[in-house]
Amino acid sequence: MFMCNRYSLTAELSELTEDFRIDRVHVPYLRRYNIAPTQQIPIIQQIGEERCLNQQRWGLMPYWGKSSVNASLDTLGDKTYLRSMLTKKRCIVPCSGFYIWRQEGKSRSAWRAVHRRKSTFAMPGIYDLWLDSEKNEFPMCTLITRGSAFETEHRLPLILDEASIDVWLDPKETRTDVLYALLQSLPESEFRIYPVTPLIESVALETPDCIAELNPALSLVKI
Repeated sequence: MFMCNRYSLTAELSELTEDFRIDRVHVPYLRRYNIAPTQQIPIIQQIGEERCLNQQRWGLMPYWGKSSVNASLDTLGDKTYLRSMLTKKRCIVPCSGFYIWRQEGKSRSAWRAVHRRKSTFAMPGIYDLWLDSEKNEFPMCTLITRGSAFETEHRLPLILDEASIDVWLDPKETRTDVLYALLQSLPESEFRIYPVTPLIESVALETPDCIAELNPALSLVKI
């Protein structure tokens, strides 16, 4: 099954801080149109009494394998290190839309999924710290996903509502049954999907062209 491995975050900083009640911004912020694994991505976490915008590497490293970009909800409890992250190290990843590929015979097409009511939504993430040889800390995160998206083999990211965000970011909440109850899949009807340029497969493309709606015929690419 393919990972959820491309998404966008196109909100202005003022919108983001208001929508997610961010108290402090720790990193420079830019609108992003084609976010890919291993890149530094904006995340929101609770630090003390403040809700902060920070950044982390998307993908756990170095020895947890290629699937470390996503963690499946269905097997989250099977791995000790993931269970530990779930109870102690949680963040949310703000997202304006995620990308999927649809296979059609020998061609495939690129599509973008956006929430029908929310211009930016919260994907649940868990994180850890990688220590280099000099004990410098490098935070890294993975997205929690479940099932498949829109009759494709892509993982479907989960989405937290406002009340769930408050609980998810609360470091005092460590009960796994409470945390699992927050992680519910949304019906596909909550999303609108539309075709976009197949060039999003290249991480070199990072412009508003990534999110522009195309004629479906133009989104096809031969394989």
